[in-house]
Amino acid sequence: MVLKPVPMARIAVLGLRKERQTAVSILHDLNAVQLESLSKDVAAMMRNEHEDGEYRQVSDQLLRMRALRTVLPPVEITQCQRFGSVVQLLEKAKSIDIDDKVASLEREKENLLTQMREVENNSKLVEEFSFFPEDFNVLQLSSAHSYFGRMDQKNFAGFKQALDVNSQDVFLYSKEGKDATHIILVTFPNFPPHALATVVQEYNVKLEAVPKLKGKAAELTQSLKSRQNEINQKINDVDRQLAEISKNHYVDITCVEEQLEIENKKLEVVDNLGVTSDSFALEGWIPKSKVDQLKGAFDSHAKGTMLFVLETDENPPTMFDNPKRFKLFEAFIRFYSLPSGKEFDPTIIFGTFFPIFYGLMIGDFGYGLVILLVSRWVIRRVEGGKKNFNIMPTPLRKFALTILKPRQMVKLAKAMTPGAIIAMGLGFVFNLYFGFHLNGYLFNYLSTTFGLHLPASGAFFEPITGLRKLLLIAGYIGLGMVTFGLVLGILNTIREGHKKHAISKIGWLLFGWGVVFTGLALMHHQHVNPIHHVEGIGYVGVMVAGIGLMVYGEGMNAIMELPSIVSHILSYTRLVGILLASVILADVIDFIFIKTLHHSIPFIVLGVVIVFIGHIFNIIIGVFEPGIQGARLIYVEFFSKFYHGNGRPFRPFGTTRRYTYDQYEMKAKEK
Repeated sequence: MVLKPVPMARIAVLGLRKERQTAVSILHDLNAVQLESLSKDVAAMMRNEHEDGEYRQVSDQLLRMRALRTVLPPVEITQCQRFGSVVQLLEKAKSIDIDDKVASLEREKENLLTQMREVENNSKLVEEFSFFPEDFNVLQLSSAHSYFGRMDQKNFAGFKQALDVNSQDVFLYSKEGKDATHIILVTFPNFPPHALATVVQEYNVKLEAVPKLKGKAAELTQSLKSRQNEINQKINDVDRQLAEISKNHYVDITCVEEQLEIENKKLEVVDNLGVTSDSFALEGWIPKSKVDQLKGAFDSHAKGTMLFVLETDENPPTMFDNPKRFKLFEAFIRFYSLPSGKEFDPTIIFGTFFPIFYGLMIGDFGYGLVILLVSRWVIRRVEGGKKNFNIMPTPLRKFALTILKPRQMVKLAKAMTPGAIIAMGLGFVFNLYFGFHLNGYLFNYLSTTFGLHLPASGAFFEPITGLRKLLLIAGYIGLGMVTFGLVLGILNTIREGHKKHAISKIGWLLFGWGVVFTGLALMHHQHVNPIHHVEGIGYVGVMVAGIGLMVYGEGMNAIMELPSIVSHILSYTRLVGILLASVILADVIDFIFIKTLHHSIPFIVLGVVIVFIGHIFNIIIGVFEPGIQGARLIYVEFFSKFYHGNGRPFRPFGTTRRYTYDQYEMKAKEK
């Protein structure tokens, strides 16, 4: 089934100037109108008028609410609020008068956190340099400089020897740690600063000034811990006060913030409306099914506001309307090109044929099962909120996250899921389980036990021995897809009024079928000579008629493109080519593995490694190559027959509300 995008109507809204804010609010709450610039004729009679006062108030209050919500701890919001007007909203925002209190608590908390970082840093230093036996206060000398330092153990002897040259002007305390030597260095004025800098750089010593500390290590540790507990209590007290404020005001702040964002967006539209002294006007696109609903809302809430459906040849914006199970394939259509608002939407076609092509090119039960399980795992990890993929090898994980975002991985995984299921079904038919043939054991048991006459080989169809049939099937698929595409192209051009193009596509269709009939006749050793056989006259006649119609529709240039119709049909044989490549590679991997089983244990281990890595490699190829080639067959060989694309997305004016209700209730049209 082929669906068109949602039918759109170009509308104009005219109303009393005093009702323009109400009208814009209705459009926003309906969330179904894409606003457009006024037509030139209408714009020439209108002007823009900006109401900076109200816009500025809304913007200022929005900034306030955002700042407050950033500072306050979140509270669960269980109910929504409704604001009847901008005036009511601004009054509610101004009534939340907690700015000074919150700012004071925020400054106090920042100061406490700074003190806490300082205490924590000092605690670590005291613990790290606790080997110093004296009061740390003695390091605070007015006539000397004291440093804590760290260096590589292997450099310590050389560093100490370099300092011994001026040993009377320097004191050094040291202790070896797990990975480095820790030092306490005191230098007096007679020790040249440039000499210290040279030695420090040469031996790669990391120095930092000793902070102001009083007491020995054990006393300082206890003192700093007490100070840390004291600061923690103060921070907890501030958090408690913020939580109390949040409990009373957070819900209101969040609801007001959302409504202010909406009003800010609406005021931008109001300020850019075309107005006269008494009226306003705007234009846009709306789904035709919503026109009556919008008219009813205007009649109920914005008296005197009228809606007109305009006649236009302009291409409308595109809004998809596909069944739920096909919506994920809309991303693949957007990737190629969005359909214009008046042409066919090929999403369902893509969603139907892509999994079939994908599964056919894999054609192995084991590979299909692995791809299915990995796809479902990716979906559960991302949609379950766990966006890390640590179970994957690091290089593969980094590569995957480089080319795809987690949400894109989910879409790809969902698209591959039906293809993987088809691959499993075909794998059973082909008797392929990671290249191994296992059906024979099952079929032998069923035939012996129940008297069934199942294939002794275990395969209903052998891909390699049945290559000729597979190629014929792929050719028929190609003929069917190209024919389907040309039929859609004929319908498109007729609807658009391009009769010559329609005739040309009929010519392509006849020529393609004529070539196929001729090729099949030659394969079956039938006579195609038109001079001696009637069948040959028919085949040649169909091709000549097709060429004639093509030349009539497109001119002589069409003759130069005659080989393309044949190449597009034959291009579908890649379905079989990729399947065979995968089957043969799996067979080679399994053959090597089985051969190693007849040798010593080292060879068996090598065989296990080869079979594991080989099949992983083949599966990775199976993820990418069938996906790329399956999409290409649809994009190039099929879409080129009817699809133009270059559409623009439908972006309705509106907001998804979380904490507020719509200002106006929209009643759907009763059927």
